[in-house]
Amino acid sequence: MKNRPIILSIAALLLFAGCAGMGEHEKKVDELGRKVTELKASIDERDAKVEDLNNKFNLLHEKLETAKADIEKLSRPLVPEGLKVVPLEEEPSSAATPVVEAPVPPPVKAEGPDELYNKGQDLFLNGNFEESRKVFARFLKAYPDHTLSDNALYWVGESYYSQKDFVAALSRFREVVDRYPGENKAPDALLKAAYSCLEMEDIEKGREYLEKVVRKYPGTEAASKARKALDRLARR
Repeated sequence: MKNRPIILSIAALLLFAGCAGMGEHEKKVDELGRKVTELKASIDERDAKVEDLNNKFNLLHEKLETAKADIEKLSRPLVPEGLKVVPLEEEPSSAATPVVEAPVPPPVKAEGPDELYNKGQDLFLNGNFEESRKVFARFLKAYPDHTLSDNALYWVGESYYSQKDFVAALSRFREVVDRYPGENKAPDALLKAAYSCLEMEDIEKGREYLEKVVRKYPGTEAASKARKALDRLARR
């Protein structure tokens, strides 16, 4: 019985040591959790920057292709081959004093489709997403059947996506796919519809859209990105 206090003291020490050990373990777990959270935030920030650069690259590529097409038009001969240009005879100059007329201001040029689309592009590139969206909306209202209509609607979706309004972005991307399924922006729009769902934690719908990109638009860059996204989801 004399050893009982000693045994109790040892038990108390072991219990204290165990509690201290658990405390240290919990601290390490909390520290690891904090580092994981910080790493995820860093990855999300990097992905956002990559997405922003990708958007700017795509817009600049569009501008380059448009510029090439304009140069090709300007390089064509204005006078059909085989026609002879005959200069007009000069009218005899009048000895009378010419009447000086007030200059007529040039007519205000209406914004054509190219001007509107370029304006929307420039605003998007400068990060002015709301104004860009308004310009593209004007384009769609004035030129609903233009060859760039799918592009304009796509960039409306991207403007919402850039502002993290994923509900509105998803709506516009789906509209691109529904209205212009055979146009060049349809694969990208379906891919971004998937990304919008994933951002909203709707994993099943996001996976469904990714699989649809691969199935419906094989061989496109969007399909390649969709496969990589599906692989990441499978490793979760």
